Amino acid sequence: MAEPIAVESVKKEPHPPASRRLPIVLMTAGILAFAFGVVWMQSAKYEPLTVGKEAPDFKLPDLDDKDVRLSDYRGKVVFLNFWATWCKPCREEMPSMEVLYKNFEKDGLVILAVSIDRVTTKKDIPPFVKSLNLTFPILIDSWGQTDKRYKLMGVPETYIIDQQGILREKVIGPRDWTRLDNLQIVTQLLKSGAKSAQTAPSAADAQRL
Repeated sequence: MAEPIAVESVKKEPHPPASRRLPIVLMTAGILAFAFGVVWMQSAKYEPLTVGKEAPDFKLPDLDDKDVRLSDYRGKVVFLNFWATWCKPCREEMPSMEVLYKNFEKDGLVILAVSIDRVTTKKDIPPFVKSLNLTFPILIDSWGQTDKRYKLMGVPETYIIDQQGILREKVIGPRDWTRLDNLQIVTQLLKSGAKSAQTAPSAADAQRL
């Protein structure tokens, strides 16, 4: 007669109670969420500012040390240019910017030229401006406040911002701003602003409504 086979019983380890598993699950989820947040923030840091987004606001001093905010010019078309005294293409571009300013300031165009010269070259800004007879506002960003906000890749860079503060054109590198084909967005925005002003009710009309 065959001997019965002995079956060795296997002891199962008891599962840890739910009260002990919950903190581990929460801790793991927290670590994953933190890692994802770091990756997202780093990618957003280098994501370029694209057309259709609101232009980041800033506050910078002008040559008279008076603070100027970008948001102060809502309702105007803003030509925001980043430059530096050591930048040869900037020097070549700026005379055409002065012509642009002289011709369209009365139509509602604002030019803000932000110098990214650091503290060591800040002293060169006034002589630079005087040598080119520039009359549009010059702002100074010696500490790089706008570098991260606008994801600057170099100079010159120009941002055309509409009356509602939305970026409508981004130009990398110099441009001759006396050429009509380079002014399409600027002239379109100025024309649309003029039409809006004509169709808007006057103060007297608004009181009667």
